[in-house]
Amino acid sequence: MKKIFLILFLSTLFFACQKDKDKDPAPELAAQVAGSYKVTELNVDGVKKPLNGAVITVQLDKFSAEVVTAKMKAKIDGVSEPDEDLGTLNLKNSGSTGIDIYEGSEKVGSVKSNKLNIFVVFENQEIEMIADKQ
Repeated sequence: MKKIFLILFLSTLFFACQKDKDKDPAPELAAQVAGSYKVTELNVDGVKKPLNGAVITVQLDKFSAEVVTAKMKAKIDGVSEPDEDLGTLNLKNSGSTGIDIYEGSEKVGSVKSNKLNIFVVFENQEIEMIADKQ
């Protein structure tokens, strides 16, 4: 009888003492979205506009775990335009729909599967830029 208790006790210790495998923590939101994105589609007031050789890139750099800084760069007809500082943007995980991008409390874009969508209003026009991560 003592042997049975000893075996049960040892087997309980054996299974109870196994280490849990540490899961790798998910990368910070800023680390997931940081990088250079090349604009592939431009929509103004819902109408697709051709890029006509213009090269527009959006650079997102990690500032903190959930904040990135953003700059937009454009080359039109081979001539570089001055960089446009887009400021700091806050990131929020939106689950299966990707990562949402906010300027203050206003949603201005999202990133999902290395595809960036940015929505802005400029001179009373709604502009949407769709870009792929480079």
